[in-house]
Amino acid sequence: MVWAPRDLDKLISDPKEALDVFDFEPVARKNLPPAHFGYMATGIDDEVTLRANRDGFLKFQLRPRRLVDVATIDMKTELLGERYDSPIVIAPTGSNRAFHPEGEVAVAKAARAGNHLQILSTVATTSIEEAIAARGAPVWFQLYPTRKWEVGEALVRRAERAGSPVVVLTVDGSAPTNWETFIRLRRTDTRQCDGCHRRSFQDYVSRKPNFDGIDVSGITGLNAANLTWDAIKRLRDTVKIKIVLKGILTHEDANLAADNGIDGIIVSNHSGRVVDSGRATIEVLPEIIGAVGGRMPVLVDSGFRRGTDIIKALAIGADAVCIGRPYLWGLGAFGQPGVERVLEILRTETRAAMQQVGARSLKEITPAMVQRA
Repeated sequence: MVWAPRDLDKLISDPKEALDVFDFEPVARKNLPPAHFGYMATGIDDEVTLRANRDGFLKFQLRPRRLVDVATIDMKTELLGERYDSPIVIAPTGSNRAFHPEGEVAVAKAARAGNHLQILSTVATTSIEEAIAARGAPVWFQLYPTRKWEVGEALVRRAERAGSPVVVLTVDGSAPTNWETFIRLRRTDTRQCDGCHRRSFQDYVSRKPNFDGIDVSGITGLNAANLTWDAIKRLRDTVKIKIVLKGILTHEDANLAADNGIDGIIVSNHSGRVVDSGRATIEVLPEIIGAVGGRMPVLVDSGFRRGTDIIKALAIGADAVCIGRPYLWGLGAFGQPGVERVLEILRTETRAAMQQVGARSLKEITPAMVQRA
């Protein structure tokens, strides 16, 4: 018997009432227009990968250890020269003001409160300068380069001037997306969406402050189907800041990234939003870790919802885990306090999972603490 199922007729009214990150999603669904919630929730095609990202964690099991003094837990980590209080990273997500008026500023302030690394999206509704000011520290800048080199270069140079130490180049946006859940929910939206979302790409980026002053004529979208390793090398030779590639899913590409002088990678399937491969990132992670062999930091995202999910990835060999939808649920539900509570829950669960496997610090988390089911 399930004695206490989640009751969607009785939603939490305060972030402190949340027992897990899932408690925020139905509140965000209630608060947000259907099109905005659909944009957040959608996967691509049959959403097989969206579901696989969650199911994949069941294929790995933690191995608890006993009689270890875990009264004190240290979750501090270092990523590319900067120290943070936990390995939980704010993944880049676009258009946060679609979920709350304070958007990425609220997220940055929540990241500041917990000393989390934040990665800002190219298509954020807050500029890189505003995000850094709100965070009170540098944030990484995620880059959609578009098909026009000059546009991508201008975006990176702006981030560099603002003080961002790392550009996170997304390499999985090579094809159009079929977001069926988004389209179906948008059809139920009674608002006149054309008032904000006009037809052309130029109209779209006019609402994205990171594009201010950049000539986007001739560009029809963010997708960069012409992106190659030659372009990566050109970017490496152009800017001084570090480069991380987001969207690596095979050991072949992980090896090429290391061979091309990349500073880090994020194992990501864009949370099931760009290709319906059916492979969860947690399942892909072991082959990536094996290929990299410690030559660069490896982060991972897509589907992480629990502290046990995070510890499984760290035990396999990831250096940090990026969180996306859960903090957007918190943002859409309660704004900055919602984001702060989501991050607090994940930190608490991660700490508890570390105690169960007998790891007093991240350095003590080893592959022996996880096994395939």
